[in-house]
Amino acid sequence: MKSFLVLILVTASMSLFARVTPEEFNAISHLRDGEFKSQLRSLLSKDQRSLGYKEAKKVMFEKLDNFGGEVCGVYSANYCLKTRSIPNNSAMNTEHTWPQSMGAVGIAKSDLHHLFPTKSSINSTRSNYPFCYVTDVKWEGKVSKMGRDSRGTQCFEVPDFHKGNVARAMFYFAVRYSKNLDADQEKVLREWNEIDPVDDAEIEREKKIENHQNNTNLFVLHPEIINQISDI
Repeated sequence: MKSFLVLILVTASMSLFARVTPEEFNAISHLRDGEFKSQLRSLLSKDQRSLGYKEAKKVMFEKLDNFGGEVCGVYSANYCLKTRSIPNNSAMNTEHTWPQSMGAVGIAKSDLHHLFPTKSSINSTRSNYPFCYVTDVKWEGKVSKMGRDSRGTQCFEVPDFHKGNVARAMFYFAVRYSKNLDADQEKVLREWNEIDPVDDAEIEREKKIENHQNNTNLFVLHPEIINQISDI
């Protein structure tokens, strides 16, 4: 009951700032699969403003993820830098959750909904590998791993506290930019969406992104909608 009440309160608070109106969302909420994805894509792109990559990085490091002059990397346990602007690229840089080499180009390259600060060396380790549960470890940090999954695919596992954020960023990107996820990665991301639910910090970050970029990641506001898409 407590979890249910929390969900109601979170949903109510989220509706207060979303660029997509409840009426617009409700109009497509009964749809599924291809028809739902098509209509959802229109809502995800609604009013989107491209900041350009330099400005997007500036917003991320100065506004989205800067708390008291400190920015922490999402793939690390306690790797934080004292900075009030874009830091030295050799220490911390911008992670494209959906890799640039896999299609994060043009307006997508600067889309804040999938950009996060990371320790540069770990970002390089992640490379453009898909996300997974690593079973054969080739590299291991305090909370992240790189290696192979049970099927032998080279891949990267993010910290538990960032698993849901990654899943919802990937779902958003795939639908917004008409990309496909391979079945193995999609299965993992669906599970991460469940085991690491949306928290206050993710909601606050979404609010900030909307204020700068003007569009909404509905997978953060309504994480259950992934169940209306059988193959993303």
